[in-house]
Amino acid sequence: MQIHNIFPLTVCFDTLKISENERKKLIDNIKNLHKKSEPKHNPHSAWTGDVHGSEFLFNDPKFNNLTSLIALKIYEYLDLLSINTKMLDLYLQRSWATITNTNQNIKFHTHSQSHISFAYYLLKPADTGGIVFKSDDPQNEICKNIFVKDKVEKNLLTKTTAYNANEAYIDLKQDSVVIFPSKTRHSTSPNKSNEIRISISGDIVLMLKKSDGFEHLMPNFKHWKKLNKS
Repeated sequence: MQIHNIFPLTVCFDTLKISENERKKLIDNIKNLHKKSEPKHNPHSAWTGDVHGSEFLFNDPKFNNLTSLIALKIYEYLDLLSINTKMLDLYLQRSWATITNTNQNIKFHTHSQSHISFAYYLLKPADTGGIVFKSDDPQNEICKNIFVKDKVEKNLLTKTTAYNANEAYIDLKQDSVVIFPSKTRHSTSPNKSNEIRISISGDIVLMLKKSDGFEHLMPNFKHWKKLNKS
């Protein structure tokens, strides 16, 4: 039998190189942000800066080098998808850090307000957990909810493979960056070590430089008009 997989979800991974001196400065900065917001934080979940007043991390000049490194990878990702970036302006919409302590994780979610999302692992000791991608509508799902965990436990599915999985777990190493469509549902697995994991995430928006002849893509915000209540 021949197999032809179509309509892929493309998730890209790469490695960024920063100095240990830069790493220490960024970690110290993020820990200070975390400390300031700790009283508001739910101890059962990973701390995420985007909902604790620190959602524009890359506006801090300390992150300029990392911003440049990530930007190069974003453009490579778009080139892989054969998207003509010369016709686009890319904007880093939000950027924040996460700190995950022992047994903490981040639940499944999407970033529906943006187009491309990324996560960079600034500090990632062994066994601190990876990222999980989930499809709510697997293209191979011939019966509703046939590709869920309990179907394996009940032996309706004899094993989990790339053809019947609705989740994919990827355990990345320190300095890895992962890039994916923002609409993709994802979570993090629990930290099973006694050390912390620190990642830096961001959301990117694509806007046309010139929207003539395009109906559905986002026109550049330079031409938008703010509505005021009179």
